[in-house]
Amino acid sequence: MDLALKGRIAFVTGASRGIGRAISLALAAEGVHLGLFGRDTARCEALAAELRKQYPDLRVCVVPLDLERGTAAIKPAIEAAVKELGGVDILVNCAGGAYRGRLEQIPDDAWEHYFAVKPLGLIRMTREALPYLKQSKQARIINISGTRGREPGGPSVMSGPINLGTLSITKALANEFGPHGITVNAICPGSTDTGRWTELVNITAKERGVSIEEATKHLVREVPMGRVVVPEDIAGLTVFLASRSAAMITGTAINVDGGRTRGI
Repeated sequence: MDLALKGRIAFVTGASRGIGRAISLALAAEGVHLGLFGRDTARCEALAAELRKQYPDLRVCVVPLDLERGTAAIKPAIEAAVKELGGVDILVNCAGGAYRGRLEQIPDDAWEHYFAVKPLGLIRMTREALPYLKQSKQARIINISGTRGREPGGPSVMSGPINLGTLSITKALANEFGPHGITVNAICPGSTDTGRWTELVNITAKERGVSIEEATKHLVREVPMGRVVVPEDIAGLTVFLASRSAAMITGTAINVDGGRTRGI
């Protein structure tokens, strides 16, 4: 299948680790030039060096960016990446997370911090990239959300509203940007084997009063496919949604959770 991605340009936030890193690697394998946006410049530079070595013809730039700093930081970051790479066809809003804990455990500054990154940072990234995306013949926006936006609960009450906000803005922007030929979709990972998975296992062990091993088994048992999601599972779907084959998929959110989410 020809995905028609070679030579396209993608900006990926949260590119330095976890899902963002896996997405960057998968896009690079399809010949996509990359702007790697992230707070951890050293990790982004290491990833860029790895990509340049593996794909000598690939253009990769590292863009230091803390989304919490707002438009004053985001606008020049977008402009710098456009200047270096020549534009943008694919925007992957991957940065973000949520404070793990129940309501009484979450301080105000944590709410403010995480909401500034997602969905507010996602909104700002999209707004600043929009003029350049409108110039693309195959423009795609892919927002990494989470299944708690559809099924609130668990050990983090914060995940629900953050990811629900991401799903809502995804649908709204799909309607708004459709006339410009820009698709907007969301991917909702279930619990994924990154550093946050370790955090979830530790919290589950503490709350249930069991060992780390037992907590891990408990969480995996809840997944019909019998294993935890890995970042590459998310990356594969991202590549497809960015491709020519997904030209008429927009305004939707797709779970990648091994069947864990109970809702239809």
